[in-house]
Amino acid sequence: MLEPKVKTSQYVDIVTEKETNTRKLLNIIGLFLFGGMALMNVTNPLPERELTKESLLFIGGSAILYYVLVNIYFIGPIGRRIVFIFLTLFVCFSMFMAFYLAVNTTAH
Repeated sequence: MLEPKVKTSQYVDIVTEKETNTRKLLNIIGLFLFGGMALMNVTNPLPERELTKESLLFIGGSAILYYVLVNIYFIGPIGRRIVFIFLTLFVCFSMFMAFYLAVNTTAH
């Protein structure tokens, strides 16, 4: 007698088209954002070369951090949790620094 061969289904992680489009959109927004900031530095240069260098380093560091966080976010639920924890810590640190600098001013 012939026995039917039954296979159990396997777990497949499905990435929806909407999630892929959102990731692509955020990467394009970052390109325009940081590209515009770098272009602004070229079209309206700062008076000192050292200030221009610091500005470009800030833009580059911010761009790297932005793209790392965006791409970690779309890894999955663990990536989302990592990004939200990082953003929460960043907000707390920023608020602490705002109060610290308001209390401890320095003379220029």
